[in-house]
Amino acid sequence: MFDESNDEFHKLIFVSFSEEKELTISDLIRLWSLELQWMKPEEASLVIDKLIESGWLNVENEIVSPVFLERESIPSLGWKPILRIISSPPIFDPNSISDSIDNEIESEIVVNVIQSEIISDQNHPPDRSESNIPKLIRFIANKSKIDNREVVRRAQRKRRSLGPVTLWMSLALVAREQGLDMIEVSSLIEPA
Repeated sequence: MFDESNDEFHKLIFVSFSEEKELTISDLIRLWSLELQWMKPEEASLVIDKLIESGWLNVENEIVSPVFLERESIPSLGWKPILRIISSPPIFDPNSISDSIDNEIESEIVVNVIQSEIISDQNHPPDRSESNIPKLIRFIANKSKIDNREVVRRAQRKRRSLGPVTLWMSLALVAREQGLDMIEVSSLIEPA
């Protein structure tokens, strides 16, 4: 999928840009040094400069964005970048990601795909809330002004991190994160 020797850089970029697609340089320095406490502000500034020079980050008017965000670079709990590695990044090779981009295009997530995923396993009792998942996705997307794919991506990320949790529950958590009215959300999950 991508060059594993660059795994540290993919993880760093994933953690930094998984919620925001672009950040100001000062916000990225603040994130790494104050919020995550990975390094000192001057070290963060140096790493950003090196990532820009080597082609991992784009910069325009003091706003940085990743050249590529590897969706499967989720670091383990407690992961912290190794400063000596990230302060000497290799030149970014766009050819190393061509397979990932092809796979991402092929796996476009839409509500119709989710409907096929929600067919209950015959070993478990059916979950009546499963049939309302597409409505819940559309509701969250409309109210929070993010597209359906992004809602589903966030819900699936929650499922991966939380373990055995239903899709509708992880969608409810996404709705809560977005500050939506949980009474409306719960009425969509299981109408009276």
